[in-house]
Amino acid sequence: MLISDTIERYLDDAATGSTFTRRTYRTAMNRFQEYLNEKRIPPDSSEIERLDVDRMLSFATWLLDDAKIGQRSLHTYLAGLVGWVSFLQVRGWLPFTPQELARFHDGVKRVRRNQRPPDLLPHPPRAEEMEALIDAARETPLRRENDPRELLAKLRDIAMVEVLRCTGLRVGELVKINRKQLDEEERAAWVVGKRGKVRKVYFDERAWSAMRRYLLERQVYDGGSGRPIAELPVFARHDRRAGDQVLSLTPESVQNTIRKLAERADLAAKGITPHALRHYFATRIYQTTRDLAVTQTALGHSNPNTTRIYAKLEDDAVRNAHRQAFQ
Repeated sequence: MLISDTIERYLDDAATGSTFTRRTYRTAMNRFQEYLNEKRIPPDSSEIERLDVDRMLSFATWLLDDAKIGQRSLHTYLAGLVGWVSFLQVRGWLPFTPQELARFHDGVKRVRRNQRPPDLLPHPPRAEEMEALIDAARETPLRRENDPRELLAKLRDIAMVEVLRCTGLRVGELVKINRKQLDEEERAAWVVGKRGKVRKVYFDERAWSAMRRYLLERQVYDGGSGRPIAELPVFARHDRRAGDQVLSLTPESVQNTIRKLAERADLAAKGITPHALRHYFATRIYQTTRDLAVTQTALGHSNPNTTRIYAKLEDDAVRNAHRQAFQ
């Protein structure tokens, strides 16, 4: 049974309630379907079996990350989610074990208190895994040695991983950066994040050099595009369908590239995504500064509770304090 079908049946069932209940549950399930589309699980073509407890709870924390959702709306949306899960359980369409059901309800309670369930905390790659991913990009074989497009794609992928590693950019921010946003003097870039929030991100020497080499090799394409250099995307497509146009990458193409590199690096089981690289960056920043405000600014978070999860990931400070107190 398709996910969208179960949602419509649930909403039809909820139609016996008040007008307010119907409207709020409809809004809640619309947001749930928006979340599924973002996670590449289109509800109109995906079977209900693709969902599990973690997917449900990830939606709850996805809502928590939206600074525009107030506490009251969050609780209402979560009530809609809980109601849908109960609806599925009664009909045997997505039967959870008693343990899974308990974990689901516990996770929802935590999100209602603006906390993330412990097993949904981000798992950033370790330093050696990050290096293995970059090595996989560097060692990507060229099928046709004399094909300039293949060389450009390889250089782009190397630069892309290096930039994600040291900037914490969201994939949507990465693909929208134009040449004019780069700050040569400070080795930085101005980026526009969620809800139009502007921030400055900084590159280390490795990332800046990789990006500059890629852009240098791209000069012929950029010069023949007929567009001002300043308006061209920093990371462009190099497939044959793009032709002579300098077109931006899509978030999906970046996600696919990172997935393929993770497979080459024998890291497929780690579930490394572009967002995992953002977690890596955030953890490194917090490890260095122990300052949540700085980490929040570096990530472009609107909600400090979103940033606070990186403090929970880091137990060094607690461990060191314990050693000092009880040595």
